[in-house]
Amino acid sequence: MAAKFDAMRNLFSEGVNSHMLLAGHWGLEREGQRITSSGDLALTDHPAVFGNKLTNPQITTDFAESQLELITPALPTIEDTYESLLAITREAEAGIETELLWPLSMPPRLPEEEQIPIARFDDSPEGRERSVYRQGLALRYGKKMQMISGVHYNYSFSEELLELLRTWLGQGETEREFRDNLYFGVARNFLRYRWLPIYLFGASPVIDISYQPVIRQELKLVEDCCPECRNLVDHYQRYATSLRVSRFGYSDAIQRQYPVSYNSLAEYVGDIRRLLSIHNREYARLGLVRDGQPIQLNANVLQKESEFYAAIRLKRAAGKGRSQLDALEDQGVQYLEVRTLDLNPYEKAGISLDQLYFLQVFLAFCLFEESKPMGRGELQNANQNHHLAALLGRRPRLMLHRSGFFPVALRVWASELFKKLAIVASLMDRGGDGKYRRVVEAEYRKVLDLSLLPAARILQEMAEYGESHAEFGLDLAGRHRNLDNIRKWG
Repeated sequence: MAAKFDAMRNLFSEGVNSHMLLAGHWGLEREGQRITSSGDLALTDHPAVFGNKLTNPQITTDFAESQLELITPALPTIEDTYESLLAITREAEAGIETELLWPLSMPPRLPEEEQIPIARFDDSPEGRERSVYRQGLALRYGKKMQMISGVHYNYSFSEELLELLRTWLGQGETEREFRDNLYFGVARNFLRYRWLPIYLFGASPVIDISYQPVIRQELKLVEDCCPECRNLVDHYQRYATSLRVSRFGYSDAIQRQYPVSYNSLAEYVGDIRRLLSIHNREYARLGLVRDGQPIQLNANVLQKESEFYAAIRLKRAAGKGRSQLDALEDQGVQYLEVRTLDLNPYEKAGISLDQLYFLQVFLAFCLFEESKPMGRGELQNANQNHHLAALLGRRPRLMLHRSGFFPVALRVWASELFKKLAIVASLMDRGGDGKYRRVVEAEYRKVLDLSLLPAARILQEMAEYGESHAEFGLDLAGRHRNLDNIRKWG
């Protein structure tokens, strides 16, 4: 397993090649709820100043009318991408006037389900489809679950890097075959090791009481299928890092019955197409039409490909009227979409520049590591580690499942990974300025000291100031808008 890592280290130890690790294109998507000055969900319409939701490429809505989605273009540097998201965030804040942008991934204080407005679109065919799709999501998962927000990190390697690696590592594949295989290899390693960024960046350890019905429903499902698991899952109240990416957040029991393979483009596309075609009795019982109006696009496991909730997705931009899945199948992988990032409530943009640097190192590490095909057992272990880190990540001596080995302590495994991350960061700093090694060292301190985790900091500050989830989020939202706060920030 070390052979590929060592070969990659040798290849990029040459100064002439190391700069390629810094190149590529990035894009960010940031979701966030609009709230009133008192911390309640804003029930107002999407501000007219932002124009048509279907045509504004930077500010639109996600599931709900109150849920902004801020989207950067693809840009050639991390710094440019971060500044773009920051600028769009400021534009959004100006457009919502007296309202605030909720800074946390788990929703603010929510009204009853029937009072949460689904995003409204115009009466065009595309607008009608988007509206019905969201009604289907509300029926299937409940509106409150759909109010969760996060950050999506999009990344593509540079053509120069891909060509170099094809020259050194290729085995006679075409350019497209090599590119697709490389991206799927990176994606498999991301799945194997995603528990680490969930642990490091999880920032949703607590909920507002209005979200409690979702928790109770999920606990009942756990108890029904695995009574002995109830006590383990109940510990989320003490040890969670990211409820957003746990089974209490974006979780779909039906999709979990149909694992999607990341072993090749053909298997990946084929498995998703299967989910788009498999009729589901439970969804069919919900109905397709109510009072003469459609309420779901269909009764299949997935209404459309965007309903595929995955930690990472392989993507290809598609032209208007064409699905991304068709474009991916026809033209191959263009970029990766990382979907496990909570909003960073301490950052106006919802994510920090240092987080982006670390993710750059982490994906380079996923490129360096050997990436064999994943069998059903290894995929199951990776999914279990994901949920263990999300629900129990702050538990001392937490054990994870490493395929082919005995269970291993999170801290021990993380320390092993950080040794390799430090090597990758040092190579990247040959074409940089020392920032990559700095951020890796800073993140490693969170492995040694649980109190440095964002989730721990949030809970500590809530306790220190005697604040509820709603009060804490409102206070931070005000800080980001430079409003007066009760709390005195240093």
